[in-house]
Amino acid sequence: MKVLVTGGNRGLGKHLVEVFDTANGISRADGFDITKNIDDIAARSIDYDVIVNNAFDGPPQEDWANFGQTNLYIKIYDTWKEHNKTGYIFNIGSVGEQSIVAPEPRWETYRVSKAALSHASKQGTQAFKQNTVPFRTTLITPDRLDTELSRSRPNWTGNGINLVDISNFIKYATQTQDNTCIEEIVIYCNYDHE
Repeated sequence: MKVLVTGGNRGLGKHLVEVFDTANGISRADGFDITKNIDDIAARSIDYDVIVNNAFDGPPQEDWANFGQTNLYIKIYDTWKEHNKTGYIFNIGSVGEQSIVAPEPRWETYRVSKAALSHASKQGTQAFKQNTVPFRTTLITPDRLDTELSRSRPNWTGNGINLVDISNFIKYATQTQDNTCIEEIVIYCNYDHE
């Protein structure tokens, strides 16, 4: 199973590249920006069985955060549909999109962008369900992850989702029957758990 991971240079993306022996990670450091190289990334995805749409086009407080993750998913969806490709697309969302808050510039672009990704991803699942496409799409909606970046933030409580739980879920989902697609998995953590 060949796996392509966007944002494969740190955090969850780096973990997934390390876990899957046949994985390749792409990132801005490799010259692949999900807002500028969308056609190249989608074309490259054809050679893989699984793509993990992980990279976000933030930081969220910047006005140039422009729904890059959602736009990339739609481009990959269209490319895979055109090629009648089988395989699996995992979109990495966030529980942050589930909270509706008054617009606060630091989080508005992040929450709205992740909400758009959630909706688009679920449309992809419905396309598989209705036999419009042969590939499966799953949204992984995690709470705070236990990454170096999360641990460096002042609001870190010492708890986050272990990245192994996400890689184990991806392994599980790709082993389900060909007629089965998991639309979404939401993973929460207890911030105060010892």
